[in-house]
Amino acid sequence: MQIGAHVSTRGGIDQAVDNALAIGAEVFQTHPTSPQQWGTPRLDDEILQRYLDKYARSGLGGHFFHAIYLINLATPKEPHLRQSIGSLVHYMELAGTLGATGVVFHPGSHLGAGLAAMLPQVQEALREILGRTTSPARLLIENSAGSGGCVGCGFEEVGGMLQACDDPRLGVCLDTQHMFASGYDVRTPETREASLAAFGRDIGFERLVAIHANDSLKPLSSNVDRHANIGDGEIGLDALSMLLHDPRLGAVPWILEVPGIERGGPDLDQINRLRQCAGLEPAVAGALAK
Repeated sequence: MQIGAHVSTRGGIDQAVDNALAIGAEVFQTHPTSPQQWGTPRLDDEILQRYLDKYARSGLGGHFFHAIYLINLATPKEPHLRQSIGSLVHYMELAGTLGATGVVFHPGSHLGAGLAAMLPQVQEALREILGRTTSPARLLIENSAGSGGCVGCGFEEVGGMLQACDDPRLGVCLDTQHMFASGYDVRTPETREASLAAFGRDIGFERLVAIHANDSLKPLSSNVDRHANIGDGEIGLDALSMLLHDPRLGAVPWILEVPGIERGGPDLDQINRLRQCAGLEPAVAGALAK
């Protein structure tokens, strides 16, 4: 099992390697562009080489991109759809260039049109994205928390999107807070088993590529996307420990997206809280040798 975190790319994407090592991460996630703005992720040759050199020396076990929050494959607005598809194609291409493991994205909102009406469009968009790139990176649908007419808050909705094609690059990133906010309780052995059985039935564990490890600031079924530090939220340490020890979830990386103790993002303390839940030895802050 690998425990990691979302880290900053401020100063260049190569800085993400240093930031991951500094908090004891074994795998990491980044926003290669501003998450709130349309933009094409591009790197000049110098930054690219610096990143590749650092990553090769780091011993880190994987890098995931998180796509911008503006993406919406369920939008009834054609210009927005075309922008969303183009953005994900660019992310996939950059992931291929950097050797990143995958691109995580939120599928979006139907904006009142209803999922049934927009699901064929989402499926066609996924086929187009994968058809326009030969990147080996995984394209990962993240389950949603449930607010604002979102698509993908229920496991059956994510499963419907996965039916777009049998391309092995299409997979899933499971967010523990979004799952809880959408009504999947994991706080007792019985409810955990029922929730994971639903995941297995509607999605399939063979599609699971990564887990976003977050406690929840809001209660079960709130449909509100608010992350809390590990053990400080409504899910709690015991439930997260049960999930970490479930063999169906242990083979994929767990990536923190929590506020951190100083609210600057995931830190060594949060890494080690999650490692303790998993029964792992504490991590130590590290750095690349000069």
